[in-house]
Amino acid sequence: MKKLFKKTLALVLALCLLFSVTAVGAGAVTAEEDVQVTSLEDYLATSEAPIDDAASAQLMETFAKFIRWIANVFINDFLLGTIANLVPRSSNYLKMEDVNLEDMENFFKGSESFIEPNEVSKNAVWQLGYASESILPDDFGTAEYKYTRGSYIPYWFTTEVYTDEDGNKEDIKVRTVAMNDGRGTVIFASIDCIGISNADIRKIRAAITEEEIAKYGIISINVTATHTHSGIDTQGVWTAPISTLANNVLRYTFRDLENYKSGVNEDLLAKIVESSAKSIRTACENMTEGDLYYARTNIADYVRDRTPPYACDTEMYRLVFAPYKKSVTPTLIATFGCHPESASYDYLTTDNGIQIDSKLSADFVYYMEKVCNKAGYNFIFIQGNVGTNTSSRGLSSDGLDHTSHLSAVRFGYELGYIALSMTMNEEERIALNEATGDLLGIAEHAGEEHYTVWYEGRETVTEEKVLPMLNVRHEQILIPLDNNVAKILLKTGIASNTLVFDKRTLEYFAFTEIGYMEIGDSVKIFLDPGELMSELLLDSSALSEFPYKALRDYYGEDLIVCDLMNDAAGYIEPDPYYTVVGVQYDPEAGTLESDTWCLLVSMGQQTASTIIGEFIDLVESVS
Repeated sequence: MKKLFKKTLALVLALCLLFSVTAVGAGAVTAEEDVQVTSLEDYLATSEAPIDDAASAQLMETFAKFIRWIANVFINDFLLGTIANLVPRSSNYLKMEDVNLEDMENFFKGSESFIEPNEVSKNAVWQLGYASESILPDDFGTAEYKYTRGSYIPYWFTTEVYTDEDGNKEDIKVRTVAMNDGRGTVIFASIDCIGISNADIRKIRAAITEEEIAKYGIISINVTATHTHSGIDTQGVWTAPISTLANNVLRYTFRDLENYKSGVNEDLLAKIVESSAKSIRTACENMTEGDLYYARTNIADYVRDRTPPYACDTEMYRLVFAPYKKSVTPTLIATFGCHPESASYDYLTTDNGIQIDSKLSADFVYYMEKVCNKAGYNFIFIQGNVGTNTSSRGLSSDGLDHTSHLSAVRFGYELGYIALSMTMNEEERIALNEATGDLLGIAEHAGEEHYTVWYEGRETVTEEKVLPMLNVRHEQILIPLDNNVAKILLKTGIASNTLVFDKRTLEYFAFTEIGYMEIGDSVKIFLDPGELMSELLLDSSALSEFPYKALRDYYGEDLIVCDLMNDAAGYIEPDPYYTVVGVQYDPEAGTLESDTWCLLVSMGQQTASTIIGEFIDLVESVS
């Protein structure tokens, strides 16, 4: 303990030295302005003025790199690394010598081979089936301290869901589509949760029997999270981290390895596995023939990035399945990158002060589905390139006075209308609005200050019929685990991601998988296990020191990223810009902006280069 105390004291002294150096550096940068700066906070405040001089801009960027380096060394490597080395490993890990990436259970490789458009059979036709199931446990709401909401602070118990304006309780669901081009069935199940680990996703796959896999010709089962911040904790981080840590340390101490426990609530996980497996079976049973159509539209006024360099894929992508049988409901598949988190910002005033309203919500996803259902469509939202993207709700909030949850409601309705009406003209949009009950209250509020009518001035885009060709391939990979918060969570079993330990090098790795899919000759998709910073997709100018170009520089503007697919691997930030607690320089504004996203939610500094490199190899292997 004395050694640990000395190390901690040394860290504190080092940080004090850091702030002293910062103050000196800040004084040098702002000397011409004669600004008194005595701390990092003061310096950041004075850095809000734009930097016009190229040399000053370079100095600011260098300073930001220095802060990131110091934070990574002292906070991650030294302080958190000391703690990570002290906590014991749970029994739930793999030894590197036992890992064979070609022979892991409950993994689907995908298509036997990729075909080209000219190789598609003349008789090929799309088949698609849809299903959804609630994932709310049967005893939800009956026990006050049973389930915890998966956002913000731990132990935030939840017993209620929000109620919509029709008086119906919001449901927390898994929505599933099964797709087949005649060569094999591909499953996409999207769960209303903040994230689900690859280890738990494999439990869902295991619930589908070999007979069912053969019966339905399943070649790929993909499970993703909508990433709602108002769902039940599915990652174990918020439920009971302290008691889970204490239990597992004690079990390790007394070699009672059979009684390790995961932070993920077992009853919730059982319900998710049961409901997801049921929805997969039902979607397969519901497969019917039809045509598939693809369209995209810009929603730049509705989504934004909140971290420099503010790269954001501002497109909404849509697939619509039109069944040949008129009695079968068509299905709309939508994807765009945005955190569904608005509802998680509601606060209540109680006798004990102000606290977060802990009711559950699928956020805007529930209300996108509601308007699509009213228009006669099944609906599934698959999270896009979410990175650090969030919603810009001004156009949907319309200057009205309402709660954060109602802001999510209106955002969902408006995005649902946009998804439905991409190819419509304004007259058709007006008819759609009236047919679905004018959910945004245009008849009541149009003309009020700051109120905007969703269907006015929107671009009408064309859709294209998608060739019945479905290629998909998956690979299992290992990511060096050098974020010590993640290492602590995985070593102690609080989070359920699979940990791999190499006793020869004493290094840890996170086990995950990536995928690549082609839908017709129009759509290429990167199935990404984490939350990819969008500059890795879009902005090559931000990658000057990164070993790879932006993904669209390799694969064109049609490449789409679907994040949190088959894992919850955390933020994926370009290696040179990675920081646990630091700042990024914004050259557009000439300011320094804080960046702490990777502190709690990341596998480490080598994650981006590892995943991008493996993805490039994967695409080359099927090209």
